[in-house]
Amino acid sequence: MAESTGARSVMNHPPSGIPKYFDGSPYDHAPIAGPAGPESKRLALYQQLAKAHFGEIPEAVTLEELTWLEAFHRERVIAEREERRMHFGAFALVGVLFFILLPSFVASQFVLALALLEVLLLVLLVPYVFVYFGYENRVRAMTLGLFRLIEARAVRAERVAGGEGDP
Repeated sequence: MAESTGARSVMNHPPSGIPKYFDGSPYDHAPIAGPAGPESKRLALYQQLAKAHFGEIPEAVTLEELTWLEAFHRERVIAEREERRMHFGAFALVGVLFFILLPSFVASQFVLALALLEVLLLVLLVPYVFVYFGYENRVRAMTLGLFRLIEARAVRAERVAGGEGDP
């Protein structure tokens, strides 16, 4: 783990003005096991470790469980990356449309339909900046968690290969 340098940021992260509905993933709190179905020990362990951002992985976690956790988390990262990609595409499309229509809006005399379309596109651009910001940061944090799982699995595999055994 990196040590704190004591440096402080000028603003809180995320800034307090950003609405909290951009903080979560659509996959968080989704009923993976089903509404009435039992939850597996591994899924419960994954959710526990994910809340802590995979900061510390208990020694009691076996190599087999680490392998499953890594595969499951890798699939979550892939899904989040795809969501991020789709939101970036929507953001780029709205931005391009805004700037393609802007010269027509400025050059023409006031046309209500064009004015409303430009305002709508501008209103859509602002929240999409925050939506994409949230997805980008979430994907980066999840990727760091994946790297932590890969490292923990490698260390555990070395211990098993060295004859120390698997907990």
